[in-house]
Amino acid sequence: MKTSWFSRAAAVALAATASLLAACGSGSTVQQLTPTRFMAVGDGMIDLGHDGKRYTINDGSMLWTQQLASHFGLTLADSSTGGLSYARGNARITAADPTGGGAPSLSAQVDALLARLNNKFEDSDVIILSGGHTDIVTAVNETGISATTTATVKAAGTALGDLAKRLSEAGAKHVVVSGVYNLGLSPWARAQGEAKANAIRDLSVAFNDAMLLSLADTKWGRTVLAINPGLFYNLIANETKDPLFANAKDPVCTTPDATTCTNNTLVSGAKVEQYLFADKLYFTPLANRLYGSSSYGNNAYSSLRDHW
Repeated sequence: MKTSWFSRAAAVALAATASLLAACGSGSTVQQLTPTRFMAVGDGMIDLGHDGKRYTINDGSMLWTQQLASHFGLTLADSSTGGLSYARGNARITAADPTGGGAPSLSAQVDALLARLNNKFEDSDVIILSGGHTDIVTAVNETGISATTTATVKAAGTALGDLAKRLSEAGAKHVVVSGVYNLGLSPWARAQGEAKANAIRDLSVAFNDAMLLSLADTKWGRTVLAINPGLFYNLIANETKDPLFANAKDPVCTTPDATTCTNNTLVSGAKVEQYLFADKLYFTPLANRLYGSSSYGNNAYSSLRDHW
């Protein structure tokens, strides 16, 4: 029998968590982190509107990185407006923008961030890395469900972990690296049939596993926190008793994708707060920012608060 997504993800997460706790010294007393700046590198999941559009319903609400910062009385803005969030839609970890739109890779975004800071971090800085969604979608589109695709996805996951290590080696004391949610749940994957959606689920696990394994050395636990949106969104999407989102399968936007979606382009009569997905891949604003909130289990805020 095939190992379940939950079991496989949980096993790797448990091993990584044990490693991180060992590195941090779980029996010691440490000063709790009080961040003074947040910054971010990533893909469309956390793009704050660099090109005047977000990869969710464009209603002006916060995304999860901003929600996370707000818990500490801080803000996070896009680099185009003088802020420290460099995330761009369609960005891959190291490869070029597959759409030809010029979105810099996460690696190039790290270059830009380091240049902006003159390679100097403050001890209370928190740097968020979040990516991999574009890598998986592009790999599936280019080479289908194949060994080549799996290898490409694993390499991207490893590269994301390597970027976290690069930031740590550059002096960052608090790097939060977030992988991908289970893309097999997305309308994009479901539209391709159950077998392919299950294979895309497995690719999501492979990406996150590779990211976690790249950080398995206990020394990284002092400066790097790896979190898994796969577990968070799986729990939300599969909730059967009093579900948080009544519709966890269909997009609420009627536009080709969420970048041009507003409250005026939704499914007729839809209550947006009941939908998980804005378009075929990206979440509604509420679903997105919940990951950075304190109101639902396995969230990014609780992980950050408990780690440092």
